[in-house]
Amino acid sequence: MAPSEPLGVISDSDQSGLILILTALALSFVLVSFAIRLYIRVPQRLWKNDDNVLTAATFFSIIQTSLVFYEVHLGYGKQDVFRGDSPNSEPVKKYHFANDFLYLVVLLFSKLTVCFLFLRLTRRKEHILGIYSIIGCCGGWFLLSILLISIGSSWQNAYSIPFGRWLGVGITDSITEIVFVVFAGYLVGDLRMTKVQKGTVVFAFGLRLLAIPACVIRLYYLHRSTLPDNRSIASSLAVVCAQIQLGYGIMAASVTVLKPFMVVYEKPLGYSGYSNSNHPAKQYGTNNSDHVSFKMKPVVRSTEVVPDGLASHAPGIDPNQPTYSSRSPAPPREKMGSGGERGRSDSIHSHDSRRLIIERKTAWSIRYEEAESHKSNASETGGSV
Repeated sequence: MAPSEPLGVISDSDQSGLILILTALALSFVLVSFAIRLYIRVPQRLWKNDDNVLTAATFFSIIQTSLVFYEVHLGYGKQDVFRGDSPNSEPVKKYHFANDFLYLVVLLFSKLTVCFLFLRLTRRKEHILGIYSIIGCCGGWFLLSILLISIGSSWQNAYSIPFGRWLGVGITDSITEIVFVVFAGYLVGDLRMTKVQKGTVVFAFGLRLLAIPACVIRLYYLHRSTLPDNRSIASSLAVVCAQIQLGYGIMAASVTVLKPFMVVYEKPLGYSGYSNSNHPAKQYGTNNSDHVSFKMKPVVRSTEVVPDGLASHAPGIDPNQPTYSSRSPAPPREKMGSGGERGRSDSIHSHDSRRLIIERKTAWSIRYEEAESHKSNASETGGSV
């Protein structure tokens, strides 16, 4: 029995095996990151627009990866796939041309995931204006890229799109990634965080910059001077770099939902809460106003007896009715400076305000009726007479 033909081969004339391995690795990045997203968001009912956009990115990434696998099945990666006498030459060119557009679609949704995550983390008007500006830039980049690779091109010459067009796509793509990191620094610049916490937030978004080297290497293999005698192999290596770039981009978009990042960003420097000796409780403020709740706990009833003198000054107080009072805890030990009033105002409007605390107190008092005592004294006097 003759041995079966392998799924892919890695040689000087065939790079199909390398394409299959690295494409499958990139797809595993995408699926694992999406599974982590589901595990974090769904049980806590925190699924929002950024998660929907990432779902779309994952969906189109699976379609794009499936096309690559099918291209390899048709012979993509072999040296003679470009020859006109190859039976699968035309189908491979068609799928490869469609894959270029899906490559841009996946990149777009990967970028939009970061933008909608920014919208989730802030409510300030200047931040929101900047985020929508970035979304507009990403949309403009996508339209420009579509025009660059489609005008004057067709599936017959899918492998011969001018390098200058792909260079423009790659440069603008890298610029948008840098803008994300810069905006993340601007987002946390005026927050009351330590430098380590701010660095953690910027680092989480800065991980996307590692996709730029894959984009640069892809452009290197797309240049005509790279492997001029074997352009099919150069094109295969360019596809490998594209798959790594897409897979890592989606994975980096999910890093920002992991606990080390979310704890640093959503947990403020202080907390407010009510606790007793057995069950300490903390209430942390977050930027997610849809899931904020405040718990109130009754204060233990006081068993102290109010003196008789004090009771006489409050004849209208019913001891069975609770009284309510408010208290303001001491402010944190920090230099308020001229921005003290603004800081107190921010504390009131924040979800972690420690200034307005309502306590339920029940005052118990014992009062002696003077009339009863006079009556008893009069009866004793009459009896003695």
